[in-house]
Amino acid sequence: MNENRTPQQLAFILIHYWTPVIEECNWEMQKAWVSMLDETLKQLTPLQFAQVFPITKEYKGHTWGSKDYYTVTDWIGENVGWNNKIPDGIEFLLEYLNINVQLTAVRIMNILGKFHQRQTGSDLLIDFLKSQGAHIRFTNLNEEDQ
Repeated sequence: MNENRTPQQLAFILIHYWTPVIEECNWEMQKAWVSMLDETLKQLTPLQFAQVFPITKEYKGHTWGSKDYYTVTDWIGENVGWNNKIPDGIEFLLEYLNINVQLTAVRIMNILGKFHQRQTGSDLLIDFLKSQGAHIRFTNLNEEDQ
């Protein structure tokens, strides 16, 4: 890859071009993509990142109890600061509001789920729910039962 690319350009390439195809790539490439994206974001400030991927201008988060422009800007101000380097690229993506970034966050969670499955032999979501005290019950529905 061209070494003259800025972290902003590299972030754009990794998110815009690689996110749609990353799950079609092999396991080693997926791990490398997550790592490279995390390291690239750590070189940026939220202000630099927002120049490439603007925060979506949705303002009814308080009304609907969901993420909106204000909750994202408040989170950045309280946890990172607009002119400080992003300390954790993956966490930052999970908190951000932009359709391209949100799709990237979903892809990352899928890859991390596969990694967890390979390491532990169990499902990441099930393990999380159990750690939160949820009682998980599985039912087997046969085609005859439906």
